[in-house]
Amino acid sequence: MTGDRSDLLRRFLGHLDDVWSRLARSVPGGWVEEAGGLRCIATGSPSPSFNLALASEHRRDAQVALDAAHDRFAEAGLRWLLKLQPEFDHDLVDQARHRGIELEEEPVYAMPIRPWAATMTQVWDSPLSINVVGSETIRDAVACFAEAFGADPDAVVRELGPNLLTIPTFTVFVGSLEGEPVATSMLATSRRVGLAGVYSVATRPAYRGRGFGTALTAAALAAADEQGYETAVLEPSLSGAPVYRRMGFEPVGTTLEAVISAIDGS
Repeated sequence: MTGDRSDLLRRFLGHLDDVWSRLARSVPGGWVEEAGGLRCIATGSPSPSFNLALASEHRRDAQVALDAAHDRFAEAGLRWLLKLQPEFDHDLVDQARHRGIELEEEPVYAMPIRPWAATMTQVWDSPLSINVVGSETIRDAVACFAEAFGADPDAVVRELGPNLLTIPTFTVFVGSLEGEPVATSMLATSRRVGLAGVYSVATRPAYRGRGFGTALTAAALAAADEQGYETAVLEPSLSGAPVYRRMGFEPVGTTLEAVISAIDGS
């Protein structure tokens, strides 16, 4: 990946802030607050993946920051995801480990979009019909996501589904095979940092191994190219990493993350 790696990782963190802040503010009761040096972003979902704390530019003492973030999420009764960048957040990483919080590495991948778009064939070779989701098809995309990740589709729709359609920088895709929704993906963009993020790539288990995740990722990348973005980012799962590498994504770094209980802080 060309360009300054540290700069790209900083932009990625800014991208996370933009994307999750927009999502939280779209949800009734969601909130975004500074808490002692951590930026706390909450959708109110019982899933900690949708309640996030990132290092803030308004940094204070690491102990104060972690205490303040824990207190704020505990007040809301929410489990949350602490997400740090080891190259920039040394004090917070050290303090978290001192508290016994087990931080796990999550890879960050990136790729230049335009060279890929010039030779892109994945979407056209797929047997899927891929469309942008609207109000009548949001449940189809949610159903694919929920089945792929073992979530409650009614809960996902209730907490997040329709709100995704209110965010101009979010585009949700659903892929159907002979009229049956089988896969989904989401593009979330940030003009502030100039990155296009690919999220929530999910294929229903019965339809895996047929390249549908690749096709839905390609749909998101093609839309990003049309919008003028030059760089795409994502955080792959272990099983998804080889797929993204074949598409042209490369690892550029890692984040460290841990789920924090609303009760005991670990």
